[in-house]
Amino acid sequence: MSRWFLGVLAITVCLQTAVYGSRPMVSYKALAIGATPFDLGVIAASFAVLSLLVAVPVGRWVDRWGEPPFIAGGTVLITATTASLLWIDSVWGLAVNQAALGLGHIMTVIGTQTLIANRGDPGRRDGRFGVFTVFVSLGQLVGPAAAGLLAGNAIGQPGPGGSQVGTDLVFVVMTVVTGLAVVVAASLWRVTPPRARHGADSEVDGGSLLTALPRVLRIQGMPHAMLASLTVLTSIDLIAAYLPAYGEARGLSVETVGLLLGVRAAASMATRVLMLPLIRLAGRRRLLAISMVLPAAALAAFPLADNTVFLYTAMTIIGFGLGLGQPVTLAWVAGRAPHSIRGTALAVRLSGNRLGQTALPVAVGAVAGAAGVAAVFVSLAGLLVISTTAVLFTSLASDQQEP
Repeated sequence: MSRWFLGVLAITVCLQTAVYGSRPMVSYKALAIGATPFDLGVIAASFAVLSLLVAVPVGRWVDRWGEPPFIAGGTVLITATTASLLWIDSVWGLAVNQAALGLGHIMTVIGTQTLIANRGDPGRRDGRFGVFTVFVSLGQLVGPAAAGLLAGNAIGQPGPGGSQVGTDLVFVVMTVVTGLAVVVAASLWRVTPPRARHGADSEVDGGSLLTALPRVLRIQGMPHAMLASLTVLTSIDLIAAYLPAYGEARGLSVETVGLLLGVRAAASMATRVLMLPLIRLAGRRRLLAISMVLPAAALAAFPLADNTVFLYTAMTIIGFGLGLGQPVTLAWVAGRAPHSIRGTALAVRLSGNRLGQTALPVAVGAVAGAAGVAAVFVSLAGLLVISTTAVLFTSLASDQQEP
């Protein structure tokens, strides 16, 4: 395995651990300072605001100037925002912090995904993205579980401000983890091979943003791939944002909530390991549809749960299904986009994700404020069913390997 790919995997697992470990603790901190369900939706949506605005330009800049500067810059920004959570004590301060966190996250995600798409044998792209998303799931597994255990043990200690102490301990540990990613990103800059140039300079450059963007949007099935991707990712985010509130309403401990999120990530990691055989068995379109129907059913039943065994079972099904949506659409977009606009295409897909992460949490937060937190899970089930219908009525070249 190449050194640059090992570096990407190390950065990915560190940043996913920190981001997904700290975000549920942000919800707990918000609840501790009096946040409403609508406030939680605003905080969750703020993660996507800046990245929605800059994703496509960043993708174009990555196409022009290479990936390492954006990977390094994003890791530094994530480290700074995670550390600053120790001093923020207002709902709007948390919203601004999460917006900056989302900006750093989008820079690293576009950089790492484009690096994987552009380097190495194109015939192994599905496999590389499969391994990449396994490490994404590993970070999403370790982060919430470790955060829940750290916060729960700190809260259990005697002394004033137990809940605050618990979240602050998590933020300190996650800052250290992101600092490790900064070190790896700096070394990655030195070991990344120079970008290969294909054909004429004009083709490699891909033109301006105004000319590259229409080319991306004309890629076959792109809107449907974006819809599926944004629905899956937003569902993962909203589960992380609202499970603490659901847990408090049902009397679940912070450790249990962290472990439930860890189970979701573990199931996603398991299904991503099996991604290539599943694609060969079912084809991309059918596999993508199945991967959204299963979690939709589990989410719809989630509010009816009356014991933790049911919750863990439902979260396993949710994780197994949602784990496939991102790598399947990611590998497909990377395979269909020409080299000269590949970073732009991946950024357009991510900007669609961020659009969903901006608009849907606010809408779902309004639903939660009016109908209760349990309505969030039913709403997510409905969104997944809508996306499944759209996927079934299009062709994502899903029954064939990408060129």
